[in-house]
Amino acid sequence: MSSNKMTPEDKESLFKKAYTTMFCSHNKDGTIHAAPIWFNYKDGVFYFVSIKKSKRVANLKRNNIVSLAFLEQGTKTGEKGDTPSKCALVYGKAEMGFEPEEGYVAFSKWVFNKYYSDMDQTFDFDHSNFVTVKVVPDKIVHFYP
Repeated sequence: MSSNKMTPEDKESLFKKAYTTMFCSHNKDGTIHAAPIWFNYKDGVFYFVSIKKSKRVANLKRNNIVSLAFLEQGTKTGEKGDTPSKCALVYGKAEMGFEPEEGYVAFSKWVFNKYYSDMDQTFDFDHSNFVTVKVVPDKIVHFYP
């Protein structure tokens, strides 16, 4: 039986090209809070900017164990050149409130850069309402479904 694991290149491509991930944290009652969030990815680490008053941040204060879910829908036409769907589940611990080496404004611009084409002209960021978050994976499960 052949492996469904993605190639290292496809896994990196999924993390670098994806616009959102489902960020899963633990609610007080033990249920899972799964919500989409924008992110950026560099050197095996996932970076986020989250609203301080969000459910996500409240959950992370109690329990920093998280999961991230990624899906890139492929094409299935039966023709040569179909692209496979790609899936990954990332398990790790979130670190909140770290001070970015490049400063908050530059860090936030970097996180949001893939969503806005003209960040320098339109970006006015008040970091007092937001918190930095990063997730270093403990385990990654990746596959072609």
